[in-house]
Formats: sequence, structure tokens, C-alpha cells
Amino acid sequence: MRKKLFDIINGKFIIEKTNQENIRFVMFLFFLAVIMIFSSHSVDIKIYKLNDLSKKLVSVENEFIDKRKQVVKIKMESNLKIQLSERGIGPSLNPPTKIVIKK
Repeated sequence: MRKKLFDIINGKFIIEKTNQENIRFVMFLFFLAVIMIFSSHSVDIKIYKLNDLSKKLVSVENEFIDKRKQVVKIKMESNLKIQLSERGIGPSLNPPTKIVIKK
């Protein structure tokens, strides 16, 4: 067992006997290594994209919250009264009249 392990580490299985099975096994291992490297790189790329998108999402959420605060502040009745009084519009002194239409 120990001798076989040292033979594999030293590469004697390729040097001494160059049979088809050993070459196929080495090519299979090489192919698996290439697939592992490729999948690792693709996962890294996806992680970077996710990080970028999460940062953009946070900035968009913050911008949305700021705009919502501005809208709430603009819609306040006290702000509306101030803005309309600057334009010369005030509350009506006469009560509204009801118009009744008879056919």
C-alpha cells in the first residue's frame, strides 16, 4: 500500500507503464480540475454581481425614503396654508352654496 502510494506520487505509473487506463485516469483528473476551477470562477463572478446589486439596492432604498419624507412634508396642511397664503389664496369667508337642479 505504502509503495503504491509513493509510486503514484513519483509518477512511476506514467513512466514505467504507459497504458491506456493510466492516461485516461490522468486526463479525467485534469478535466475534473478544470471544471472545478471554472465553477469556482463563475461563483466568484456571481458573488461580485450580488454585492454590487445589494449596494445599489441600499442606495435606491435610501433615496426612496428621502423622497417619501419630502412628499409627506409638502402635503402637510400647515405647509399648504403657508404656500397658498404667499400666492394670495386664503380660506373662503362665505359658506358654500348648494345648487339644486330640478328636471
